[in-house]
Amino acid sequence: MAELIRNPDKMKEAQAELDEVVGRNRKVEESDTDRLPYLRSVVKEVLRLHPVVPLLLPHRASSTCEIAGYMIP
Repeated sequence: MAELIRNPDKMKEAQAELDEVVGRNRKVEESDTDRLPYLRSVVKEVLRLHPVVPLLLPHRASSTCEIAGYMIP
């Protein structure tokens, strides 16, 4: 929502698509998503900018091993 508030022209475009496809008299349903490409793109872009989980999770080997002459603890 914050990204759309910062970009009111994009919010108006998403609202126009919702009004055209769904209308104001009913709620958006999952079956409507195929006919809402702009809203789908907005959601994907927001998730790209603000991922739900960090992309680089810390990790380590489960046991010590040697790879190409390097010891991995």
